[in-house]
Amino acid sequence: MADEDDILGKADALLRRSLGTRPGAETGNYPVLTDFVDVAGSGDATLLAGEVSMQVMATVEARIANELERRVMERLGGSVSVAIATVLAELRPQLADIVSSAVAEALAGRQVK
Repeated sequence: MADEDDILGKADALLRRSLGTRPGAETGNYPVLTDFVDVAGSGDATLLAGEVSMQVMATVEARIANELERRVMERLGGSVSVAIATVLAELRPQLADIVSSAVAEALAGRQVK
């Protein structure tokens, strides 16, 4: 939250500097795209734009990842569970045969010694 406040403070200072107002002064005007374009070449604006862009991308990526996971589970969760149960049912006889063979071999090896 502190980083977010810092970014917002920088953005506010940049806007006020471009409008020529002091902090706390109400101008009654809202910044528009041209306000940003006027100061776009400054180092502060470039730094601020980079920081804001990274934070927005991180937030958007996290939200998209969470939403994708939720939707995939919502749509495929039941299907995946059914598929796993089906595969386990199909493998159970093979597994039983493998275990039986392994036990028989182990017992046969004990009797020989």
